[in-house]
Amino acid sequence: MTFTTLCYNFDRWFFMTDRAPFDVAVVGAGPAGSTAASFLREKGLSVMLIERASFPRFQIGESLLPYNNDVFEKLGVWDKVLEGDFVEKYGAEFNTGCKRVSQKFRFSTYLPDKYHMAFQVRRSSFDQMLLDTAVERGAELLEGWTVTSVDLDDPERVRLEATRSGEKKTFDARFLVDATGADGILARISPDRTDRTELRKIAIFAHYKGVVPGGEGRDAGNIVITVLQNGWSWLIPIDRETTSFGLVVDRDAFVRANMKPAEILEETIRATPYLADRLGNAERVSEIHARKDFSYRMKTMHGDNWVVVGDAAGFIDPIFSTGVFIAMKSAEIAADAVDRRLRTGSTRGLKRYQRKMRTALGRYLVIIRHFYRREFVEVFLNPKETFGLVEVVIGLLAGNAFERNVARWRLGIFYALVRIQGWLGVIAPRIPWNTLPTAHLTSQSEGQI
Repeated sequence: MTFTTLCYNFDRWFFMTDRAPFDVAVVGAGPAGSTAASFLREKGLSVMLIERASFPRFQIGESLLPYNNDVFEKLGVWDKVLEGDFVEKYGAEFNTGCKRVSQKFRFSTYLPDKYHMAFQVRRSSFDQMLLDTAVERGAELLEGWTVTSVDLDDPERVRLEATRSGEKKTFDARFLVDATGADGILARISPDRTDRTELRKIAIFAHYKGVVPGGEGRDAGNIVITVLQNGWSWLIPIDRETTSFGLVVDRDAFVRANMKPAEILEETIRATPYLADRLGNAERVSEIHARKDFSYRMKTMHGDNWVVVGDAAGFIDPIFSTGVFIAMKSAEIAADAVDRRLRTGSTRGLKRYQRKMRTALGRYLVIIRHFYRREFVEVFLNPKETFGLVEVVIGLLAGNAFERNVARWRLGIFYALVRIQGWLGVIAPRIPWNTLPTAHLTSQSEGQI
């Protein structure tokens, strides 16, 4: 503990009256909440970490980004990640399901040395590691409690009501960090959430064993994205035996199809040459899960005594695996802002956090909107080494979204080339879209790129 922290705590203990028992209540112990709790404890703040589920628990979002490495180092868990049973990820592959077009992007080709490797993780183990780290650093874990109401009227105090197995209890703190995800406690009581209706999707996913490897050597750990006429799928190796497979389609088309998720997955695998080659003889070893309505963003991400982090602040589609990275990076920045607010009373750090989150989510929203267009896929799968365009696009997809040094003019040129491709088809070879396999839905024409 630093001398500044000792002085700060002395001042709180001896000169403040009616002090809340905790400085910060963090609700939600996923990557965002556990990361925020760890950083806040490192700053000398008392933290209660409230989680309704019991860990370890199943979760999706197993593919991490290279820029997550910075957060691991600052959090002090880099060695734990290296020692964990996680798959090393050196790149990503995008292909069309018919196997006619494929492109591998290796991080070592486009990114600085420290970002040449990322990880594929089993989320139950990964999230448990982050939670254990927060507890080891002194966060008080309150497991099994569901927060039912929040009182934010006093700018210097928050009051939470929660239940567990029929028991009701009130918790007080000076500040609230909402890390409760897409159905966040503040999102439920606020009209401030903006859903991206043009990205209204649903994902169906499960774990499989016996999947044929997608490459050799370092390429064996790549995430593989397969583009279909009416959606896309992912393949993520999460350990030596297990692969995560998921399919993303328009939610409305899924509802109209009125089919069982297992049938959709099985028939899509059978009808897609690339997936059939890799999954045709694989065994599903988990339940099939579904998640809907990916894309949204909170307009306001903080108040005098609260802040939203991770998925509670916003999530923009899973296509580029940004979820865990944004969760942990947002928690890192927010922890600095909360510390400043509680020590000095200033909300400048919180305002800065909101600007950074809006910038990052906005950048990802733009590129994801483009991904759902045929011309983007054609240009993206035929990269040209001109003006450093590939480097800046891969850098963004690798996690370089929060800093001002992102070359916006290069991204602008890239998007201009995509528009020209849409008009004239002269930037890259056309992909015969009608020949691509489709996700197996009754309404096959729905949701085409």
